[in-house]
Amino acid sequence: MLARYREVLREPHVARLLFTALVGRLPQGMSGLAILLLLTPSVGYAKAGVASGLSVATAGVANIVLARAVDGFGVRTTLLPAATAYAVFAIALADVSNRGYAPALGLCGVLGLASAPISSVSRGMWPSLLGEERAQVLYGLEATAQELVFIVGPAGVALIAGLAGPRAAIVTSGVLGLLGVIGFVTAPTFRETTRSRHDFEARASLLRTRVLTYSVVGVALTIGFSMTEIATVAFVGGRHASAASGAVLAIWSVGSLIGGLAFGAGAAQVTDRGLALWVAIAGAGLWIATAAPGKVGLAVILFGSGAAIAPALARLYTRLGAVAPSASATESFGWLAVGLQVGSSLGAALGGLSVEGIGARWTFALSGTAALSGVLVVRVASYGVERQVADQDAP
Repeated sequence: MLARYREVLREPHVARLLFTALVGRLPQGMSGLAILLLLTPSVGYAKAGVASGLSVATAGVANIVLARAVDGFGVRTTLLPAATAYAVFAIALADVSNRGYAPALGLCGVLGLASAPISSVSRGMWPSLLGEERAQVLYGLEATAQELVFIVGPAGVALIAGLAGPRAAIVTSGVLGLLGVIGFVTAPTFRETTRSRHDFEARASLLRTRVLTYSVVGVALTIGFSMTEIATVAFVGGRHASAASGAVLAIWSVGSLIGGLAFGAGAAQVTDRGLALWVAIAGAGLWIATAAPGKVGLAVILFGSGAAIAPALARLYTRLGAVAPSASATESFGWLAVGLQVGSSLGAALGGLSVEGIGARWTFALSGTAALSGVLVVRVASYGVERQVADQDAP
């Protein structure tokens, strides 16, 4: 199973790029909880939640703008100033957090705007660096790394906040992001990288591809995943979130980690049909959670359904990498990243409303339905392409 990983990771600079990109995206998994811990004692959960949400929203805007800048002006020119600004704003936020809500809210907004789109850069570069077939291995590791970010990040924040306070946690997130970006952009592979300015023609080329279609699939999947997270907390702990719900969600993530590693070790060609199949498996697994007899049963079901999450996401990355125009590869993955963020936010909101309205068990059914809608998006888009090809081949 590990032969393909060894082969790819032995390529020059690949292991370094993968590791530093992982460190550089740790703020994605750290900042939300760090902001909540930092602001809640002085302003309460509601206002702290608004500040955290503002940071996520502005990060979505930054993902497109800065990803486009990477395609136009280069990796180092864009990522290094952004990561430096993020670290500075994180330190400033720690300093002003007890001086009033308004300045803290403003800093949360600019903190998101300075989020370096390192995940979009790394995903966009693998096909050109390794070729499409071996890039598939890295996409499996990318999906696994994303799970690690959201496991290690919050755990790290909790540990640092417990030992040194929430100010230290938010500062640490900024410093780690900067160190990861420095290690990433100073890799020798970027020394000879030259990029033309991102012009109108390249942007129009992006819009003619299925980049936006795959981004919509990402929205459907993450709506389902976020709703499942809310439903799990409610199912396990009722109206009072419990530590047991965190353990069940961790088991769900472990299933996804294993599935992602298995995907990267395989050699199957990724097609739209295969993508649709794994999206269907992931959605069906969420549906099955409606039959969970209790906490332990839910953990077992989510472990099994989680094993389809990273393979579905890795196939989504692979298909997007195959259709993304070379002149705007980073921006293409930036659109997918925004889709994932939008889906996560919508899913959290819809999950809360659904749990309150129809209960946790039927929220699992709605989350599965949301994820399964991604299958329809893929199949409709594929049908349109097939019809277009048939029309071109017709005499």
